[in-house]
Amino acid sequence: MHLSALIPHLVGFRLRQLISEDNQVTLVVVPTRWTASCPICQHKSARIQSQYDRTLVDLPFGDRPVRLRLRVRRFRCGNRDCPRQIFAERFPHLTATYARRTHAQRRALEDYGFEAGGSGGARLAKRRGVIGSRATVLRLIHSAPSPEVETPRVLGIDDWARKRGQTYGSILVDLEKHRPVDLLEDRTAASFAAWLKAHPGVKVIARDRGGAYADGARQGAPDAVQVADRFHLLMNVGEALERVLGRKRTVLKEAAAAVQRSTTPPPLRAGSDNASVTTALTVPSRPATRKEAEKVIHGAGCQERYAAVVALHQQGFGVSQIAREVGIGRKTVRRFLRAGSFPEQAPSPRRPSLLDPYEPYLRERWTAGCHNALQLWRDLQARGFKGAASLVRRFVARWRPTPGRRGPPPCLARAENTGPPPPAPTPILSPRQARWLLLHADDDLRHDERTYRAHLLQTDGEIQRAQALAADFGQLVRQRERDGLDPWLTQADESRVPEFQEFARVMRRDQAAVEAALTLEWSNGQSEGQITRVKYLKRQMYGRASFRLLKKRVLRAA
Repeated sequence: MHLSALIPHLVGFRLRQLISEDNQVTLVVVPTRWTASCPICQHKSARIQSQYDRTLVDLPFGDRPVRLRLRVRRFRCGNRDCPRQIFAERFPHLTATYARRTHAQRRALEDYGFEAGGSGGARLAKRRGVIGSRATVLRLIHSAPSPEVETPRVLGIDDWARKRGQTYGSILVDLEKHRPVDLLEDRTAASFAAWLKAHPGVKVIARDRGGAYADGARQGAPDAVQVADRFHLLMNVGEALERVLGRKRTVLKEAAAAVQRSTTPPPLRAGSDNASVTTALTVPSRPATRKEAEKVIHGAGCQERYAAVVALHQQGFGVSQIAREVGIGRKTVRRFLRAGSFPEQAPSPRRPSLLDPYEPYLRERWTAGCHNALQLWRDLQARGFKGAASLVRRFVARWRPTPGRRGPPPCLARAENTGPPPPAPTPILSPRQARWLLLHADDDLRHDERTYRAHLLQTDGEIQRAQALAADFGQLVRQRERDGLDPWLTQADESRVPEFQEFARVMRRDQAAVEAALTLEWSNGQSEGQITRVKYLKRQMYGRASFRLLKKRVLRAA
């Protein structure tokens, strides 16, 4: 019986016996050819000396493992000049010399390993009936040849975190073919330059504005055109605006107070018809939660560290000395010194809710005495609300001085003086939040956000100049206006804003790459997407795998 019709990789063999057991299937096969070639002199021989059985692991039948018991013959070489007199016949299309598994089974294990890693690949292979341990899967992955990649004409490079905050590597991407070509173990100029020298032919290099990659490109490919990443250019100008706002925390507080005054109605006079409403807004204070208490303690510790940093700076200590004395990082020391006052942490923005458009109506109904969440939900449904009743129940639970209870609503005497609390005060934006507020279009902002922004721009002239510079630079980059770069740099130098003057000096040092970014189509966005794939594979291996294994999996996945 020939097996080529059912199992293509067993062409040239004949099934002699099939042994079916509970946990596996064994196929006893013999070759159909009568001669074999000597592996040294390639002389064909038909003189059989002896034979023996060789066991191989093959692909499963369904989920049952399969083993091949292969009858192998020894032949006498008829070439008298050949140094080998007796040789065993070889089956290169089925398995390698001295191997214990077929080529098909090896490729299956490799595929499982490249997709799921060592342990994950072994578990997946076991469920599919493919025999192989974790060590076997890893060994096959490491022994697999790396894919051959041509030297790209347009190369993108960016860094990725091997261990976040400690060690970083570099990824090289062919921007024309949309695939990674190599991974480097570090992000130094020397390693990048060595790679470029070993792979000549790169014409364009897209990179971020890090100095190491710029130096490596100049050393390894001096004739290549360097292109700065446009996304990083926009981020850099935004960071300059954020540093300006970091010095203006007092202005941020005043802007929040101005928004609060413009949105809060004036207090009602005693004896008016709506005096009961004012009385209803008084809600008994509740004790602080554990999280709120921990936040107060943490804030007190931060204030102590800030005071220590300012005191040491006034005594003439340097940034590194202050960081060692206080026990904080140098970046934190610089941020404290630039702030001018204690940089309070801005509250996290509240997530939008389906009930936000209906909150004024809910407050009106609650003040009128309706404290039944189910009834309120029915009223909102009549007004077009599509949410669940539980959403309304959780929303009004904050307005109850005591936990709610089931049953009919309490009598009016008990329900009085239990109105909703006043709306939360306008939060003070952090420098990062204020940065995005200043860079957004007016049409995308709410009324209170436009008021906040207008107060910032009208109160402080330095913020107004910084916002105009950042907006003009963003328009320049998005519209690719290369001719407008030099006038903008001159304007930044004359702005009397230290952060933008420093940004302009740094831009002049890398002006050729910035001009290329405003001229050529290439950018580094593809590299960021490939880094996302690297992170996925790295986290899939739980950080225990070697860099060599990660590199093979990344290049194979491409």
